[in-house]
Amino acid sequence: MATLSDIANVCGVSKATVSRILNNDPDFSVTVQTREQVLSTAAAMNYDIKIKKRTPNNGKRNNPKGKSNVSSVLKVGVLSFSLNFSDKNDDYYSKILNSCTAFLNEAPLSYKLEFHYIVEDSYEALSGMDALIILGKLHLDPYHPIIANIKYKLIIDYAAPDKQFDSVQVNFYEVIKMAAEYFHSLKITDIGFIGSYDYITQFNQQKREKALDSRHLAFRDYCLQNDIDPSKKMWIGDYFSSEEGYRITTQLIQKNVLPSAILFASDEMALGSYKSFQEHNIQIGKDISIIGIDNIPYTSFLNPSLSTISLNIPTIGETAGFALLSQIQGRKFPLVLHTPIQLIKRNSCKQQ
Repeated sequence: MATLSDIANVCGVSKATVSRILNNDPDFSVTVQTREQVLSTAAAMNYDIKIKKRTPNNGKRNNPKGKSNVSSVLKVGVLSFSLNFSDKNDDYYSKILNSCTAFLNEAPLSYKLEFHYIVEDSYEALSGMDALIILGKLHLDPYHPIIANIKYKLIIDYAAPDKQFDSVQVNFYEVIKMAAEYFHSLKITDIGFIGSYDYITQFNQQKREKALDSRHLAFRDYCLQNDIDPSKKMWIGDYFSSEEGYRITTQLIQKNVLPSAILFASDEMALGSYKSFQEHNIQIGKDISIIGIDNIPYTSFLNPSLSTISLNIPTIGETAGFALLSQIQGRKFPLVLHTPIQLIKRNSCKQQ
């Protein structure tokens, strides 16, 4: 079992800092980033997190009947095969988990929370969990006895199977609409899309299945609604990577089929296009307009800076925490929650 020292070494902080964060010490001042890193690292290492809720009267609650004040334990399973923990915890799903656990640890619960990071591809690994947070594109059987026995469940970044429990997602139809409307406001109607296929983990089957990504589907529908042939305006790669962005952009340039504007399914793919455009002396923001999706930190430092649609990653995690909390507090019906998005206008689009 992990120790406080193990967590401290991974996070680069002192053992005392880890202890005070995990004990929710109200007198301890620490940055939000450090607090979230410690909490998510502890969860990943299966550390027995038992948050102490501070109350008035030196933490002692009135107990006229003389009953024990010991809180119940709530075991929260974190299931993901897309999660990548690192010292900085700057991975997409790590950020979401950070904000989710931070929200839950600040919530007014009478439970002690134990986060268990599930790494086995089997239903048996989920046995004994009171709650389950699924991160990423993963499909499982909601009617499996072990899943059905877990009282509180939600999935982040993918639809819940048969809508049997909560899902927290970005509405990519709104993302596509937002990008298209911005291009239209700049008098640009010749819009293309560069994206990737998705890969869905089939839980307990040790396999992943190739599927159409939701951004792909949303842009295809945009084309059909506007009498545009999707096959002439969409180019789909195998991964959401800068390498694929570079490869596809280069192909379009070489085939002389480059549209006036391109919406990239991710900032990473857009980054790859910068190299290709530079190699072919095409000026972004003058000869072509581009928008990315994600608003990852470096996009504002590119030259020219990349216009992008922010998915508000911390809000995704907080929304997931809110959904789980409301289940614990008594909500019985499942919800589909779409988190807010925001267009970040920079210099990669040609101004009129």
